[in-house]
Amino acid sequence: MKIRIIGLPDEVTQAADLIACTFDVIEISAPLPCRGNTRNVRIYTEVRLPQPAK
Repeated sequence: MKIRIIGLPDEVTQAADLIACTFDVIEISAPLPCRGNTRNVRIYTEVRLPQPAK
């Protein structure tokens, strides 16, 4: 599953940390600047649902 996160740099980092608490993270991209005159950045995450405990 792929998730895009857009926001201020600190918000994006915090959101990625929270996602990592819920999902198994495969990959997180480096922050990329958003278009236009904004301080927002975006990152792309690839995650999978956690496997149930056996």
